[in-house]
Amino acid sequence: MSVLDWFKDSAPESHSQAPIVERAAQLALYEKDWCPYCERVKSVIKELGLHIQLCDIGQPEHLQALMQGGGQRMVPCLRIESEPGQYFWLYESADIIAYLRLHASVLK
Repeated sequence: MSVLDWFKDSAPESHSQAPIVERAAQLALYEKDWCPYCERVKSVIKELGLHIQLCDIGQPEHLQALMQGGGQRMVPCLRIESEPGQYFWLYESADIIAYLRLHASVLK
């Protein structure tokens, strides 16, 4: 959900379409150091006590994986591995945070 979606009556909730996983090891956050939205997501990850792999897109292999898998260069992006080799790419910090808060008890 983008900031503009907050003002709509029927804003789509991308996090509700994301698959539910059982372990934080099935998640990876694609991020960049200078990104304030990434910092916001990382602070929630820390608050919830989750251990999620961080992938800095400043490293070419992480940028390439994000572009090939998610199709966008935008960060933050949460990669959710529902089954081995099956990925769902969740963009937008608000959606990522909502997903993590909703499933935190399962992910610990």
